[in-house]
Amino acid sequence: MTEPFLTTDQLAARWGLKPAAIKNQRARGIGPAYVTASRIGTPAGTPRVRYPLSQVLAFEEANSITPN
Repeated sequence: MTEPFLTTDQLAARWGLKPAAIKNQRARGIGPAYVTASRIGTPAGTPRVRYPLSQVLAFEEANSITPN
């Protein structure tokens, strides 16, 4: 069984932020761990950055973030 992942848009909606804010945090090294899918085999327009749900939940707990 594979672990569920969130896209940047889904994480932004969960936290009540704009996707640009999540991207900015990611660029500064802030936020939950993420994985980047390979460009090979990924259809154009498909989000490549994914956040493992377990990492999101751990980050929320460690930083007292309450999702929307």
